[in-house]
Amino acid sequence: MSDPLITCPSCGSEVPEGRFCKICGKPLTAEVPPDSSDIESRPEEAPTPTAPVQEPEPVALPHFDITIEDMEQQAAIVLLSRSELKVVDLELDSIIDRTKATRQALQLQQADKQVLTMRAEELRKEFEKTKNRRRELAAVSSSLVLEKILEALDNDEARLAKLEEISGTLDKGVYKEQRAEILHSIKESRNNLKTAIKNAKTWLKGIKKTLKRLDKEVSRIEARFKIGDIPRNSYDSSKTRLERNIRIVEGGREQLISLLRIAEKR
Repeated sequence: MSDPLITCPSCGSEVPEGRFCKICGKPLTAEVPPDSSDIESRPEEAPTPTAPVQEPEPVALPHFDITIEDMEQQAAIVLLSRSELKVVDLELDSIIDRTKATRQALQLQQADKQVLTMRAEELRKEFEKTKNRRRELAAVSSSLVLEKILEALDNDEARLAKLEEISGTLDKGVYKEQRAEILHSIKESRNNLKTAIKNAKTWLKGIKKTLKRLDKEVSRIEARFKIGDIPRNSYDSSKTRLERNIRIVEGGREQLISLLRIAEKR
């Protein structure tokens, strides 16, 4: 029995049933368009929200009322931040000790509760202020140029040592190529190190000038107090601030000297 015939809607020929016309090749059944009501009834897919790319907020650099002569600002901030961190840690320890002593005094029967309570509140505020300052200083994570060069030099020398260890397992051409590249990098680092050492020595001279200036300011304050130009409270606060700045600058000097000693041995 032969297959039933149908008329092709495109060419009009009678052909066997199927998907396509055996004569013209076009579809034998017209594609039924989707029901528009069905399309309208389907909710549109909501676009996937894209979270906005947030740029990292710039870290606010701590302010110092010390200016080190002949030293780049960024380098001075790094050095002073590290030094002041040590000063701040000692100050926090002192505040904690004084707070403990005040609380113990409050337990005494004959204690002046009002005075001691006020002192405890002042110590609490001082502690919070000092702790916030410590947070600012600790946020400075940059390295000095001298430190970066020394780190790069250490890495290259470690790479060279490793290359020598595995040299027997490498193609001779590859070994020579890698060795030449590392040696070139070491040479550049050593040249950069010479410049960085020279700059650091200039900074040391600037630190010396700064300390001399601070010492002179202390002497000036003492003279003004002794001749009666400023009251006791102004003298005490000014001298305390200046002596604290001197300790910070001296600490930075010690760190830089230590770093220079390492660099000069390379």
